[in-house]
Amino acid sequence: MRIEELPVDERVKRIIRERGIEELYPPQAKALKSGVLEGKNLVLAIPTASGKTLVSEIVMVNKLLREGGKAIYLVPLKALAEEKYREFKAWEVLGLRVAVTTGDYDSTDEWLGKYDIIVATAEKFDSLLRHGSSWIRDVKLVVADEVHLIGSYDRGATLEMILSHMLDKAQILALSATVGNAEELAEWLNAELVVSDWRPVELRKGVFSHGQLFWEDGKIDRYPSSWDSLVVDAIKKGKQALVFVNTRRSAEKEAVSLASKVYRLLTKPEQRKLEELAESLESNPTNDRLREALKKGVAFHHAGLGRSERTVIEDAFREGLIKVITATPTLSAGINLPAFRVIIRDTKRYSNFGWVDIPVLEVQQMMGRAGRPKYDKRGEAIIVAKTEDPKKLMERYVFGKPEKLFSMLSNESAFRGQILALITNFGIGNFRELIEFLERTFYFHQRSDTSQLEWKAKEIVYFLIENEFIDLDLNDHFMPLPFGRRTSQLYIDPLTAKKFRDAFPKLEKNPNPFGIFQLIASTPDMGTLNARRKEMEDYLDLAYEMEEKLYVNIPYWEDYAFQSFINEVKTAKILLDWINEVPETRIYDTYNIDPGDLYRILELADWLMYSLIELYKLFEPKEEVLAYLRNLHLRLRHGVREELLELVRLPNIGRKRARALYNAGFRTQEDIIRAKVSELLAVEGIGMKVIEGLFRHFGVELPGASKKGTDERNPKKRRGTLDDFLR
Repeated sequence: MRIEELPVDERVKRIIRERGIEELYPPQAKALKSGVLEGKNLVLAIPTASGKTLVSEIVMVNKLLREGGKAIYLVPLKALAEEKYREFKAWEVLGLRVAVTTGDYDSTDEWLGKYDIIVATAEKFDSLLRHGSSWIRDVKLVVADEVHLIGSYDRGATLEMILSHMLDKAQILALSATVGNAEELAEWLNAELVVSDWRPVELRKGVFSHGQLFWEDGKIDRYPSSWDSLVVDAIKKGKQALVFVNTRRSAEKEAVSLASKVYRLLTKPEQRKLEELAESLESNPTNDRLREALKKGVAFHHAGLGRSERTVIEDAFREGLIKVITATPTLSAGINLPAFRVIIRDTKRYSNFGWVDIPVLEVQQMMGRAGRPKYDKRGEAIIVAKTEDPKKLMERYVFGKPEKLFSMLSNESAFRGQILALITNFGIGNFRELIEFLERTFYFHQRSDTSQLEWKAKEIVYFLIENEFIDLDLNDHFMPLPFGRRTSQLYIDPLTAKKFRDAFPKLEKNPNPFGIFQLIASTPDMGTLNARRKEMEDYLDLAYEMEEKLYVNIPYWEDYAFQSFINEVKTAKILLDWINEVPETRIYDTYNIDPGDLYRILELADWLMYSLIELYKLFEPKEEVLAYLRNLHLRLRHGVREELLELVRLPNIGRKRARALYNAGFRTQEDIIRAKVSELLAVEGIGMKVIEGLFRHFGVELPGASKKGTDERNPKKRRGTLDDFLR
């Protein structure tokens, strides 16, 4: 189908043609002929790079121009949200406004009411639904990208409940790579189904074993026996490669190993640019390892990297400067980084059940990264057989079908939180209404067992009543209680809220950082770090040393909860080091973690600390305890000792700048107000932009303001240019 034949607004066609697109791919044309442009729901299951995003853009923009309202574009990752936001900004030339929202689960975000296309993570949109944001009634279309993640243990239930809520309120467009039961998913969503294996770039798949590369069509190529010869071969052809491995340390090790082989294939200008890029990275143990490989044209990519490092790597790879990325499978989840050759070194990973096969769906997602539209006529995806039978790998991953998706409302924690939300935030009035809603879910669609559903729901309702999240009136109608309503709005597991409430009496008697951090670490919402066997005795000693500060009893060695408790102590100790200003590099070394790990721990702890305070406010709080908790939260957010609290309340002043100011003698806000600009500029990390922000905060006029001098009696209102203050 040519663009001019599309039955959409002429302005939409013009924008698409300006991108250089004159004709749609076959699956795109089939999707847009399915009735989706007339308002029908659609499940579009086609390979990576086959044009799912363009279909969603055409549907969104055409609907908004014709009908008004809003479109929600749901993604699984914050990084993917930013990427889609940048892509969709191109439509603002038509008068549509685009926004992205990913954080803060305790807000209605009414400002989003001014926007037409809203990109959000599923968790953020679920939170907005719970808060009853007024603009949600204007949502006419929900696009669920990577909808196969409905089968993800961690986040699948959230996506499923969003779609259950929106099914009769908005049009649904679900996008995915091919899944094993797309028909079942489409049936649940009352949607048309378009499934296709067509790709704009031919995908050639094979298995490599000891120097022989067996292709799916029966042909055999020969290489040196080591699998890394496949990487070198791709670079020699002027191409790039992605290598998928099963652990972070393997990604780092292989990146360093490949670097020496890739370096000699780089041009001098590339070597200089890579040197500059590597030197721009902030110094820490993980980045130091990254820098070693990056200088030679190779990078590793995993969840332990900081956001800025991941962005640097992704951008440099897209530019062709980085030739090879070694990555864990997280890279395959949506981020747009195709390469000519994808090499899957590992098809097994370690889990709680020992070594297990990586799912077919996941491996095929990785394979789908092979081949760059507009650059390659074909892509190559190669699985490495180390000790495995290459024929079995070919049968399972190359010719095999991806697994079926199953509802994750079977996850008790997710189910518990969703039932509470239905009662406290969505007006479900009694048990019959609750079951009627749950019968709309994918969970019930797959099982069709009302008795089992009722049994599971009753267990949770009893828990919620027993712990005073909800109550029943004389007619057995649900009565949401403040504790339950606030727990749901805070987007935390009811079990987390129960732990907090149970600890309040002890916390009031003995508020202290270690006890509070261990409490936070003990909740199901906080992912703890695993203590290694050789560390366990040290953390047990620490627990006994700090026993009077804890709000729980230390379990016995034989107790099943012992390992979890030790993990909680380790996580609490990291948070304690953070607020005591232990340098980040020392934290990485001491606890054997990466920057991304520390970032996630701090992000979760910050949210749980906020939630703890919000729930404590419901139970006749003591003002002095509330003030203590708020100060501890601020220390946690910035990673500072108590003496820096006044300084970190200032704009753009974090732990490093606050400590530098304090050490330079600027210990209060009044000290800063009275300081000369030249004195502040002498402090490490303090530049003119920071000073201008401080001036605005204090009510001091910026350059270009009147030069009438200074009111010394009221320094907060003194006037003058920056030059005046430099004299």
